[in-house]
Amino acid sequence: MRLQLTPRRWAVRVASIAVAFCWPDVGAAEAHLRSGADTLVYADTDNVLVVSPQVSARIGLDEDGGEIGVRATVDVVTAASVDVVSSASTRFSEVRTEIELDASKGFGDHLPGIGYRLSIEPDYVSHGAFGTWQSRLGSSDTTLALSYGLTLDTIGRSGTSFDVWSESLAAHAATVSLTQVLSTRWLVRGTYALGVRDGYMEKPYRHVALFDRAGIERARADGTRLTLETYDAYRLGARPEESIPDSRITQAAGVRVMGWLPALRGSLRVDVQGYRDSWSLMAGAIEPVLALELSSHVELDVQARLYHQGRASFYRRTYVVANEEQIPRYRTADRDLSSYTSGTGGARLVLRFETLEAYAEANVMYTRYHEFLFLDGLLSLVGQVGVRWAP
Repeated sequence: MRLQLTPRRWAVRVASIAVAFCWPDVGAAEAHLRSGADTLVYADTDNVLVVSPQVSARIGLDEDGGEIGVRATVDVVTAASVDVVSSASTRFSEVRTEIELDASKGFGDHLPGIGYRLSIEPDYVSHGAFGTWQSRLGSSDTTLALSYGLTLDTIGRSGTSFDVWSESLAAHAATVSLTQVLSTRWLVRGTYALGVRDGYMEKPYRHVALFDRAGIERARADGTRLTLETYDAYRLGARPEESIPDSRITQAAGVRVMGWLPALRGSLRVDVQGYRDSWSLMAGAIEPVLALELSSHVELDVQARLYHQGRASFYRRTYVVANEEQIPRYRTADRDLSSYTSGTGGARLVLRFETLEAYAEANVMYTRYHEFLFLDGLLSLVGQVGVRWAP
């Protein structure tokens, strides 16, 4: 009888191969092992809870930055969000397993690398491969970094075999960055990223409410604002599945400035990013982080982030049609394609010892949706703890 490998068994098999491949020969004195374990917990006011433990190991190969790494992550998601409720579904729980391998080898001023990632969910399988290249230009003060990744995804429906129903998605991602040391205390990095996605990008469970002008006027006459609790009484009977374009080109540019502040015995990092895609969605973010050395063993990082984006060209809070026969070609109830603003604040405490580093981090994020039918605001709490060991 032939053993059938389920997605979970595939993940275990890949993990076993990864450990065997990455563990150094005990006689290799030059190999330097670093390992870590982290657990992230996410909870929000939209009834979503995510627990995500992760383990990793990295083995140094040379003095030029070459190393081999392996990482394994498990995401346990429980949700009864507006996405679930608006689709007339009940609370669900699912597990995502991800394995990633990477390797790089230094050759003087150059550091090429490759990697592979496998991610498995009950209704989603993703394979990703990537290559990287880093070179010092002229001196160690200037560094050029390039990367390219290809991800091939298979999307299915929970409880349905991939042989019965599935769709595919291919994603290309390329980045180029240049880091310049400005002085003994300051450096700057510029990054440009280009992404191309082609294939199925809808959520197979997501349906879109349609309204006619009479329904909108009736809600206005009743003094009713259309929300998750009220929209059902005014919508049309038809609820077509989500439909969005099959291709998306994204561009992002960012600048990072880092410097040492002697008066504070700490460092400052500021990231500024801008984004635009072929769906006319534009976004921008700024993220400052202040890292303070409280003692030789204790560091405190204080961080903040402000993000704003506009909506995709085809996004509407309510899709108003003349009748149920005139369904818009593109339609979505994805809040990530709507206009919103989010602010995040948090802190990270790091304890360092000779061979061990431990940290605990907590962040609070509030998101204000400007035109999402089912939700006006979202409060999220993110906590993370971890340890690093380098004998």
